Formats: sequence, structure tokens, C-alpha cells
Amino acid sequence: MKKQLITFLGLLFFSVSAHAQIDSLKVNLDFRTRAELDNGYKTLIPENKKPETNVSSRARLGIDYYWQNLELFMSLQDARVWGEVSSTNQRSGSLNVNEAWAKYDFTEKTAVKIGRQILSYDDERLLGALDWQMQGRSFDGAKAIFRFSPQSKLETVVTYNNDDIEANDFPDQEFYSVVDSGERTKSMQILHYQYRWPKAGLSFIGLNNVVQNLNGTHYDMLTVGFNGKQYYGNIGFFGSAYWQTGKNTLAQSKNAYQFSANVDFILNQSVNFVAGTEWLSGTDAHEDVSQNNSFSPLYGTNHKFNGFMDYFFVGNHFNSVGLKDFYVKSNFRFNPKASLTLNLHAFASNANSGYDVANNKKYARYLGTEGDVVFTYKVANVFNMQLGHSQMFAAEGMKQLKNVPDPSSIQSWTWLGLNFMARFKVK
Repeated sequence: MKKQLITFLGLLFFSVSAHAQIDSLKVNLDFRTRAELDNGYKTLIPENKKPETNVSSRARLGIDYYWQNLELFMSLQDARVWGEVSSTNQRSGSLNVNEAWAKYDFTEKTAVKIGRQILSYDDERLLGALDWQMQGRSFDGAKAIFRFSPQSKLETVVTYNNDDIEANDFPDQEFYSVVDSGERTKSMQILHYQYRWPKAGLSFIGLNNVVQNLNGTHYDMLTVGFNGKQYYGNIGFFGSAYWQTGKNTLAQSKNAYQFSANVDFILNQSVNFVAGTEWLSGTDAHEDVSQNNSFSPLYGTNHKFNGFMDYFFVGNHFNSVGLKDFYVKSNFRFNPKASLTLNLHAFASNANSGYDVANNKKYARYLGTEGDVVFTYKVANVFNMQLGHSQMFAAEGMKQLKNVPDPSSIQSWTWLGLNFMARFKVK
């Protein structure tokens, strides 16, 4: 791995020297680390279980090279949990390529971008960089960009996934083994259009997943919807709505929805409040096995939405009973360096989660309430730190959903994050 890194830097130096008069080069450096105290993160912990601690980190080196209408970008990344790799076993590290793409502008309004790249749209509900997770998220694909005006843009994307390079496989033998967000996706096609006004914006998206069943059969699962915002003075209105149809990886007929609506009250430059709700449809516990009514956020940055403790849609809760989330969020900026975020969520299932035979009644739909607190301090232009604490007040419905009948009386998660980011132009 050391030889590969030296070779890469050598080629980079040669490229810079050869085009010193007609090119430019930018370097991005990103190191972050986070220590966590897990006393109920992602799921309820049972009574008498002790909290767990872990520390994770990420290091990225990004090289952005420009030459006339061409842009080349590569990002090397190492993401790890501290102590997972022996101090002497360097070959077991996690160094990989997070992004590697080429972008060429045919005109001022038309471009193409090919390679491993981040796909991020709107509020990242369906597609996002997943920057909270150390490893992030990126795709292998090709993107076409059409800029109709400074306010109007259309993007089309095609991705393709395969496990080998055999060209003579039969279709049912071209098997893709990776299941992401509950779906085994062989290919994805995206059409995204957005229009921006000074105080408003509207976008539409169509996302088709070509998913693969265990027997090799392919199905189309289509998600369509819109995302909009509008400000009137110090009050902003935001909303989204999506619909999913087709068939999923399990060959179930899909009929699912999501919608959200919230209002942002900007009291002054230092204080704002957001009140809103999000509903994601779910599948009843006794639904026909050929039907699936559970909306999937797919490749979104889900940590942003339904509570920071990640009880929903962060490697969990897919193809389940859905969710109703009612929330109030607030942000207080004390000075240019320090701010405090306070959020409160009330959760309920959006479908019947089952029947309690012993007590002869349906399982409760109310799941619980979560409170999140995050303090952010900007130490320097290249360094900020965050201290967060979240607490889940689980109801009976959450115990049934997570299958933890006797949970601990305190369910919490505390973390400390240090982020170092530098961006500079070499020439």
C-alpha cells in the first residue's frame, strides 16, 4: 500500500510539472474522529447491559486537477474504528478510493461526469453523501449535466453494479451480492430537474432501481417525487412528497409513499425554530407477503431526519411498519464560533406492527420520544468540535418493534467529534 501511495504522488507531481503554465491544482485534506458512548444507539439495550465505547476516524486526501474544459478528481480515504487493526499488521488497513472521476464541459451548459462519484440531491432524503458515516457513500456511474440557465438545471445519471467481469454469463448468473438499503440493485437511472428563485426552489426526481431477486430475475422499482421550499420574510415553508411503485428485491409489489412538511421561523440572526412532520408508509404485520407498502429512503443521509440516535432507516427499519415523525428543532447561535442545536421528536409507526395475543390487543403504535442536543464550536477556520447527547424515552411500541421486552430505564448516546478540514490551491 505504501508503494501504491508513493506511485500516485509521483504521477501527480509529474502531471503538475508538465502542465504548470496551463493548468491548476487544488488539494483537499479532511481528518475527523469521533468518540461515542453507546447506551442505546440504534436500538434499545436490555436491562443490566453496560454502555459501550468506541472511537472511529476518517482521513481523506482529495486532488482536484483542472485543464481547460477537463476536471479530474481523486479522493483517497482511510476509515476505521480504533483498534480494529493490529499495530504491526499494516496490510489490514482500510485505504481505498472514495471518489475517482473525470468531468468534461462540452459547452458552458453541457457536461459529462464519469467514474466513482458522490450523488447528492435536494435535502439528501433519497440520495446523499452520507457524510455523517466515516466511510461516506459514492457510486460508480455516468452523469450528464444540462444547465438551461443559472436557475435551471437537469441531470441524468446511470449506475451499474457487477461482481465480476465475465462477459459470457447468462442473465441469471450475472449475480450482484451487495444488498444496500434493503435492495440488491444492479443498476440505477436518475432524472433530476431543479429550478431556483431568490427565495424559493422546486425540484423533481425520478429514480429507477433495477433490482435483482435471489433467483437472478430483475425487477424495476420506481421512485418519483418533488422537493420544494419558499420563504416569505422570516418564515420558510418546506415540503417533499415521493411515491414508490414496481417490485422490490423480494419480488413484492411496491406501493409506498413519503411526505414531509415543516415551517422555519427565523426570529433573528441568532435564533430559529422548525416545526414539522414526516410520514413514511409501512407494511402491516399481516399483509399479504406479495405486497410491500414500506417506503424506502434508499440512499439518503438518513441521520439528518428521524433523530440522531438512528433508530430508523440507518441500516435498519427497511421493509417494516414505516414511521410518523413529529418534531420541533431549534438552533441558537451565541457568536460566530459557538452554536447550540436542540431537537425533539415524537415517533409512531405508520402501520399495524402486530397483535399481542396474551393481552388480546394490537401492538401500540406510539414508539417514543427522542431529545437531541448538539453544541458546536469553531476553534479555527480549519478545525471545529462538536459535543452531542441524545436520549430516547421509549414507549411500549418501541419495545415491541425492537423486540427488547425488558429494556434499560435509560437509553442514551453521547459523542464528541473533532473535524479538521483544509482546502487550498497549489497553483
